[in-house]
Amino acid sequence: MNAPIFEWDENKSKANLAKHKVSFVRKTVNELSPADEKRLKILANMRDSEIDTSDMPPLSAEQLAHFVPAKLLNRSLYRPVKVPVKINYDADVLEWFKSFGKGYQTRMNAALREYMSVHCLREPKPPKYNSKK
Repeated sequence: MNAPIFEWDENKSKANLAKHKVSFVRKTVNELSPADEKRLKILANMRDSEIDTSDMPPLSAEQLAHFVPAKLLNRSLYRPVKVPVKINYDADVLEWFKSFGKGYQTRMNAALREYMSVHCLREPKPPKYNSKK
């Protein structure tokens, strides 16, 4: 399965700049002008329903079927939130992971992630965090 290929459209870029006042030219955070930073902060604080997407045609089922989550294309971009938990493991399982030395918790997490990616046919539901007050 190939990911869709997108081509740069200079006319679309100009239209976006005129309509949204945001240039989609690739820049690093250090290269953004103060005005661009201000516009991006405003956009980041908007609710999805407030963002005008009228110039974006809907994607077809065929296009959506070819999409791959960015976290799977480039694992270095994906930084999951770590949550401290108390969990009980079988002693032999824990000792086996510890026998490889420092980093056993990271290896255990990687093993669980691999199991999840092999056995999960859908994206998981977002976690519900209960904050104790």
